[in-house]
Amino acid sequence: MRLQMFCLVVLSAEASRQIHSTANTIAKPQYSHDVEELRRQDLLDKDHPTLDPHTSSMTQQVERLFRTHTYEMSVLPSRDDEPVAVGVAVLVESISDISEVNMDLTFTLRIWKTWTDERLILNGEHDSIVLPSRLIDKLWVPDLFIVGSKKSFTHRTTVDNVMLRLYRNGTISYRAKITTTVACQMNLQNFPLDIENCSLAVQSLAYTDDEVVLKWMMNEDDDIFMNPKLVRSMPKFMLVHHRLHNHTVSAKQGGGKISRLSVSFELKRYLISVFFQSYFPAIIMVILAGLGTWLDPRSVPARVAMGITSVLTISTVITGLKSSLPKVSYLTAMDFYLWLSFLFVFSTVLEYCWVNYSMMAASRTEISLRKNKLSKAAREHTKFSVENGRRSSQFSTDSGIEVGKCHRSDIYKAGIDAGLHNYRKNTSPPKLPHVPVSCRRPERSKMSSVKKTIYIAIKHDFDPVRTDVVFRRLYFITFFMFNIAYWIYYVVSTQHGKNDDDE
Repeated sequence: MRLQMFCLVVLSAEASRQIHSTANTIAKPQYSHDVEELRRQDLLDKDHPTLDPHTSSMTQQVERLFRTHTYEMSVLPSRDDEPVAVGVAVLVESISDISEVNMDLTFTLRIWKTWTDERLILNGEHDSIVLPSRLIDKLWVPDLFIVGSKKSFTHRTTVDNVMLRLYRNGTISYRAKITTTVACQMNLQNFPLDIENCSLAVQSLAYTDDEVVLKWMMNEDDDIFMNPKLVRSMPKFMLVHHRLHNHTVSAKQGGGKISRLSVSFELKRYLISVFFQSYFPAIIMVILAGLGTWLDPRSVPARVAMGITSVLTISTVITGLKSSLPKVSYLTAMDFYLWLSFLFVFSTVLEYCWVNYSMMAASRTEISLRKNKLSKAAREHTKFSVENGRRSSQFSTDSGIEVGKCHRSDIYKAGIDAGLHNYRKNTSPPKLPHVPVSCRRPERSKMSSVKKTIYIAIKHDFDPVRTDVVFRRLYFITFFMFNIAYWIYYVVSTQHGKNDDDE
């Protein structure tokens, strides 16, 4: 039994060895042929004889080039001291996060860079190969950067979104997908009727135009957007058009000029959203404050509450809107409109203060005049009574009144009694003898000319209701004319600025 089992194990091992030998015999000829062929072409390093059966001669050439350190990445791939021509193209996927506070916007784009490196001319059966990311860092790549970029990053989903394709003639195509936030200096004097111009520019970091020259690989009419509908329907801005620019800029240090490529975007702000957030509340507050002039001027709590509420509301609107805008040193178009609206609202409070003060002044002046009339009548009666008292005192020796001392109260008392008695009997007061000045009672000071003038004006011309009617007519007419002038001016000036930019 044991002998049978031993025989079965031996037979199984022999069969396995024969199968493995047969498989090696089938695969070896092709592999050996590839190895021998590459060795004959001197493309395979003798120290590394192993070879992937799926490799190509072009890949092996690149591997051998970097393994032998015959490629110097710090040397420009140019010949006869000619500048390296680098072609650039961009494909914008989205424009987002346009911020007036930070004065920047965010691009998500794909960028292409193409140049020729004669040191990488290869022989092989394929037109091109894609190099792995570990070999990209060993090649000379144009040192382009985005002008005005605040932060940028390369996408890494699902792998690093960087690709380099090498062609047999030495042409290299470099592609990458990046997201960058670029500064955009906005002019907000016409905000929110403004048209902003923002640009996306690339240039070399170290090389001048004598060493590296940039050029666009696309035309002005080419669409640079992957999805035009997505870009043209942004939340706050509408893309009017874009332009390609190719120019040189002076190097700040070291001298020379640097080649720069840029694409400018003209963005027009949507007015409808800003209108309902800022202009519409201001218009409502101005109209509400004007409607308060229809209230009875004698209704002090109602008029005061209406005016103060309107002022506080429009102040809150202005404060809230200013917090969402950058702190600039000039007034924007919206600031001008809001502050003028604030003055309109505040004028209703001032108008009612004047109306209320005039009503109170008229009331006080009228009361004062009535008192003065009564006092004057009383003085006339007193004067008449004193004179009659003197005359009666000459025939009354029992009264005990000493003639000549007219300042005593007894004389006035006796005169009042006698004067009233005689005045009731006669239709007109008798002619009295001259009374010395020292015996006359001093009269009260006459009303000041200012108060009398105010009283006359108020009595004959002033009417609170009429004042409110005139004011509210001027109020609404002025506000209507202001709106017409405002919108015409800023719309025309915006179009004029746009035409200047187009020229």
